[in-house]
Amino acid sequence: MNSRLEQAARRRRQLITQCHLQRMQLAAELGSLRPTLHSLQSGWRIVNRVRRHPGWIAVAGLGLALVTPRRIASWMRIGSTGLRTWRSLAPRIQQLLSAYR
Repeated sequence: MNSRLEQAARRRRQLITQCHLQRMQLAAELGSLRPTLHSLQSGWRIVNRVRRHPGWIAVAGLGLALVTPRRIASWMRIGSTGLRTWRSLAPRIQQLLSAYR
């Protein structure tokens, strides 16, 4: 009877060790998938938000129908210039604001 209990206890320890190793391997493999999963979650959040507000699609379609491609190109150019300016100035602004706190 004791040998059966000892065998069961040994087998249990082996299985627990094997389970622990498999969890570590799975965690290592999932680490490389994390950025992909993050972007996929972001995409699903956008899809769900648009699903809750279907009027956004209608407004976007109407806006694209009303605005000429030349005007869109100029707006994109202005937007990219503004974004570039903001990205270059934002650290300096944050430094100034943190100095006055």
